[in-house]
Amino acid sequence: MRRISFLLLLFALPAVLFAAKPPTDEQLKNFCREACAAMMNAASEEAKQEAFMKEAEKLAQQADISAISPEQVTILFESGGVVLDASLRRWIEPILVARSSKAPIFAYLRWRYMPENDGFIHGEKETQALLKFLSGKNLQQTIDEHPGTVDELMAALSTMKDTNWHVKGFPEAVARLLTCSLPDPATMECVKVFNSIARVDTIESKLREQIRTLCRDQYEQLKKKPTTSSRKQKACEAQMRYLDGPFARGTLVGSKAPELHFLSVMKCLENGEVQSIDAPTLDAFKGKVVLLDFWATKCVPCLKAFPELAEIQRHFEGKEVVVIGVTSLQGYFVDTPHQRTIQCQGDPEKERSLFPDFMKGMGINWTIAISQEDVMNTDYGALAIPHVVIIDKEGIVRHNAVNGDKETKIKLIEQML
Repeated sequence: MRRISFLLLLFALPAVLFAAKPPTDEQLKNFCREACAAMMNAASEEAKQEAFMKEAEKLAQQADISAISPEQVTILFESGGVVLDASLRRWIEPILVARSSKAPIFAYLRWRYMPENDGFIHGEKETQALLKFLSGKNLQQTIDEHPGTVDELMAALSTMKDTNWHVKGFPEAVARLLTCSLPDPATMECVKVFNSIARVDTIESKLREQIRTLCRDQYEQLKKKPTTSSRKQKACEAQMRYLDGPFARGTLVGSKAPELHFLSVMKCLENGEVQSIDAPTLDAFKGKVVLLDFWATKCVPCLKAFPELAEIQRHFEGKEVVVIGVTSLQGYFVDTPHQRTIQCQGDPEKERSLFPDFMKGMGINWTIAISQEDVMNTDYGALAIPHVVIIDKEGIVRHNAVNGDKETKIKLIEQML
């Protein structure tokens, strides 16, 4: 089946490449309508591909598809929809490859509509295609002429895997993108791109710092624009504070733990009662090894980690170790033991009063602290929860990661005792 489709593609391309006139928008839409109808009437996958290529041959006799404009590539995929998506990707790829060497926008379109690409970057082939776009001439001009491309790129860059960042020249190409004047929606995604690269340990610290600085500059420039709303200005300020913080700067581990201010600190006693602890700040626990677990009642993965935290607490019972589950007031409370959500907006005392029964019902034998700082604490890089931080007796951060396995935490703590 694939062999027949590929042969049909080879036969169709010469006609496509040497037709006399560029296609019109209406010709492309008609082609998609006819191809959709033909494929939907075909019985097998092989017949569907044959039907598609027959329609492609008809179009090739009418127009030079190799002269298609960037806007018309979008028209093709919008008109073709789900039915034609895979066939269009295979059919148009050679044209996009040929034209990408001359026009950067076609390098972008090649990446966007690669047969293997679903809108996000997965492997080296896709990364190389995107690298070609980012390394092309007149990148700023391409962005200005096609601002929507950057919005999608930023979303893709924020979900990249470590292996993508290891492709030679790719981090530098992203840094080049961040020197450009970006559309406002793309600027607001800069911090996500930084977070994607910040977790890659093998990225050179100088390059990481360059990307951090460039992201911050983007927010500062957006904040200064006279057209930027006050709401967006506040969002820019928040991202700038985060990018100036210890986690973003890469100085968190090995430095004094950022301070936390607690509204309430509680622990379940052996008799089942919940005791309030006088500890207004994190510094109150100095002299002990502290494991911070950032969590929230709404976070299912956080609740699934509770048995592990209980085991760690039991393992170090009687030793100079304190396990603290750090959360913050949310305006509502997910009461898992009773399978209900309680609204507490504007009533912080009501929300605080719900914790003792919750702790008893969930078997929490470690300390729970409600911090004034948001549970998604940017100083600690708690951008997803559960997030675990281990602090030594002198108050120095020694470990900072998204959760992690129990054995690793126990081993680290034992080394600090």
